[in-house]
Amino acid sequence: MELSDILNEVRNEIDADDSVREKVLPLSRSAVRKCSESIKMTHKKEFAKAKALIEEAHKIITSAVSEMPASDFVSKSKTMDIAYQELAEAANVLSLIELGEYTPPEEYHIPSRAYLNGLADVIGELRRASLDYLRQDDVSKAEKLLSTMEDVLEGLQSFDYPNALVPDLRRKCDVGRSLVERTRGDLTRAVGQSRLVKELADFEQRISKDD
Repeated sequence: MELSDILNEVRNEIDADDSVREKVLPLSRSAVRKCSESIKMTHKKEFAKAKALIEEAHKIITSAVSEMPASDFVSKSKTMDIAYQELAEAANVLSLIELGEYTPPEEYHIPSRAYLNGLADVIGELRRASLDYLRQDDVSKAEKLLSTMEDVLEGLQSFDYPNALVPDLRRKCDVGRSLVERTRGDLTRAVGQSRLVKELADFEQRISKDD
């Protein structure tokens, strides 16, 4: 067999892989954008819109995955990992902020490792929501979200596996730990300031009565 014939067969296979990849990548990016929009809607307390965007993202991912069996190379790649991570993040941000409940991976058929990494990213979004509540002087809800952040971090840190088995999770846990500590500090200062303001108000009230 001529070398040119051998290389042509290999080229045809790679061309076919590239064709599938070019179909899947735009769908993956579209799903990521939908998830990002969903998180924004959740922070705005527009929960119905957030849920609809998650459902749209899931449909897009399902469509992308249906294209992948045409290429063994693409099927074995991590092309959809980011989209799945974003879906896990968006779904849990919504369910935790709206209902105080977690969204399990099987609800949207999210692979386990992508789910763990997506859950790690939830910590940052919960910090954002907690700070929003602090600005609204709603310390109770801010404390509840901090508690959830701590639970997520503790749960993820129990996955003490090498990076080769659970890629990127250890790094994300390090980031999550920093976010939890910063949020705890913010909350402590806010509670202290709130108590000080109350004590000053009580003191002024007593002074005015004495007058």
